[in-house]
This record gives sequence, C-alpha cells and structure tokens, in this order.
Amino acid sequence: MPASKKELLLAALVFLAIPVIGEIALRVSRVEIDAQLYGPNSDRGWALRPGASGIVSVETRQFVRINSRGFRDEERGYDKSPNTFRIAVLGNSWTEALQVPLEKAYTSILQQRLNEASCAAGKSAEVLNFGVAGYSTGQELLLLQQEVWKYHPDLVLLAFYPARDIANNVRELNNALDPERSPYFVYRGDHLVLDDSFRTLPALQPRQIALQNLGYWFNERIHALQAINALQRFARMRFATATMKEKAAESGVDNLEYMIYESPASPAMQEGWRVTEGLLLALRDEVEVHGAQFRIVTLATRPQVIPDPAKRAELLRKLRVSDLSYADNRIKRYGEHAGIPVTELAPPLSSYAQATHVYLNGFNKSNLGAGHWNETGHRLAAEAIIRDLCPSGGTNASSIAIAVQ
Repeated sequence: MPASKKELLLAALVFLAIPVIGEIALRVSRVEIDAQLYGPNSDRGWALRPGASGIVSVETRQFVRINSRGFRDEERGYDKSPNTFRIAVLGNSWTEALQVPLEKAYTSILQQRLNEASCAAGKSAEVLNFGVAGYSTGQELLLLQQEVWKYHPDLVLLAFYPARDIANNVRELNNALDPERSPYFVYRGDHLVLDDSFRTLPALQPRQIALQNLGYWFNERIHALQAINALQRFARMRFATATMKEKAAESGVDNLEYMIYESPASPAMQEGWRVTEGLLLALRDEVEVHGAQFRIVTLATRPQVIPDPAKRAELLRKLRVSDLSYADNRIKRYGEHAGIPVTELAPPLSSYAQATHVYLNGFNKSNLGAGHWNETGHRLAAEAIIRDLCPSGGTNASSIAIAVQ
C-alpha cells in the first residue's frame, strides 16, 4: 500500500478512535451530565420533552423526570372524575421547580394541604404543574389554550414572577436563551394580537424538529454527544447572561430584574407593562369562557426575601426606592379593577425570612440568596396560597374562597 494511502487510513482510524475513546472514558468514569429536558415546539417555541429524565445540577443536584405529557408533574390523565376539583398552575421555572424534588415543589405541597384541610368541600383536589422555564405570560396563555383545557381544570392559577415575566413579554427585554424563538403578543391599535413570526425559524420547521428529536434519541444513549450538547448549552447560557447585562446597561440598571421596583421609565418597560396587563385580561376572559375560575399569585422575588436588614437597606439605597413592592401593588390594583383575585407571596415570605434570618433561595454557601426557591421557600409559598384559597382551613365550607361546583 502506498505511503499516502497508509497515512490516510491511519488518520481515519485516529479520527474514528477519538470519539470511541472519549465515550469509553465517560462511561468508565461515570461522569453525570445534565439531561436535555427541553425540545422545540412549533406552537410555543420550546417545551419540556415528554418522558425526558436525568440529572440537573445548575443550582443543586436533582434527578428530574418529565411526565408522558411533557410536564414536570406526576402522570395525569385528561379525564377528570366528578368528585375531583382540579387546579392548573401556569408559570415559569419557579413553578417548574427543577431545583427540588417534585414532592417538595409548592404545587405538590399545595395539593397535599388542600386535601388534608378538605378545602374542596368533599372533593379531591388535584394541582397540576404546567410550569416551563423561560415562559412568558404570552406563552402561558398559549399553553392554556393549546394543552391545559384538555385536563378540564376548575381553577387556573397564574404564578406570576414580576422580575422576569414583564420583561419577557416584550422582545427588547426578553432574557430567554433564544428570545427570537419566543412568541410575542403585540398591540395593533387597541387590539392585542399574536406575533407568530417565530414559527418561520428553520429550527421550528417539521423536518428540523424531527431531526432534533432523532438527535435526542442518540443523545440519551451516547455519552460523548451528551458532553458536547452540555457544553453547547453552557455556552448559550453564558451568551444569554452577557446579553442580559448589555440590555440592563442600555436601560440604565445593573440588573433587568430591578426594573420592576419603580414606575417604568424606559419605553420598552412601559410597553412590557402594557402588554402584560393586556395578557392578564386575555387570561381572565379565556378562563371565564371555559367556565373556570382565575386567580393570580405574585411570587416573591429574590430581593424581597433578603433576610439581612443591612443588605436589604443597601439595595433600597442603590435603587433609590423606599420599598420593593411597586410591581406587586400595581398588579394587585389591576386585579381589583379587572375583577381578578390576587394572592401576594412577598409579604409572608419576607416576614419569615427577616424573623428567622433564613434564606429562601439557594442551596449552599456558594449560592445562598441566589437562584430559585429552596424547599423552605416552596413550603412557605404553598402555605401562603392555601391561606387565600382555604381561609377557614376547611372547617366551614361557606368560607372557602374557591367556588366548588
């Protein structure tokens, strides 16, 4: 065999051997790589992948399993028995709750406590978790229309996280990993309409979605692919973080999330509030048409539950505000005007954090006060919600806030 052919053959063998050696090394070392839980969705941009499972370790190590319908919840059937009262919870990553065991998520605790207190007047309560990381209020409206009604909920809870949701409702401020993949609702005159231009993206075409799904099948079986995909996701997250900082700087703040603590000054944030309030009305009307009840739960943000008074005071001085309740108060007033009940989580969670000096966000010394709720935060959230839904503790059916049909 000529030398040139031998060299080409050797190069080909080396090229083929490298991924094989890498695969063997990853398997022998038993390296755990974060699972790919999300996939493309032509209706909402992305969604949790039905049946996906694996380790998630961004904030704390957690094994996560997505149910067969594509939600971080126990298995649920579409049919509902006559003696069941169903609550559907719409939300983003705070509701999805990948950072804690499923049974410790506030939706699971809420279901347990409602049944213990017999709040549904003899009916069994089911609380279904429809949270998906990065979802805006607009995506949650689409999810309600496209999927949630299949489960026949009696009550729809919108778990609203002001620090992200308002900004994510407009393209200019959206801090999702890929803002262009998000659907947006925009005003045309006085009418709020869907801008579905995201559906033209190459990645959301049927053939590309099929190829991506095939790629996930291989990814679940080949460790080397898992490592490559994990590195790509890490790079996208770093890029998204850098983009968020640029958007914040352009808006004159250190962090986009801080923009909710005062009256909006920038045109983009003003439009974010306008679109958000329009979406709240659209959700109310959508729920009423289906004969169900609608309620908003405003989730407590990280700064609102800082247990250290000095740190809280320092942030207030930095932001030049007297308190951190502008967004909560505005949504509460808007709810009263629109006939939408609103449950506020910031006051009870903030009081607990300050009284006990306990962090409700974070899981270890390196991230205390950062990231999502820990188990204590989820428990307190569930307890605060149930106090509004079941003010009598279930002892007096006439005082139950949820109207059981």
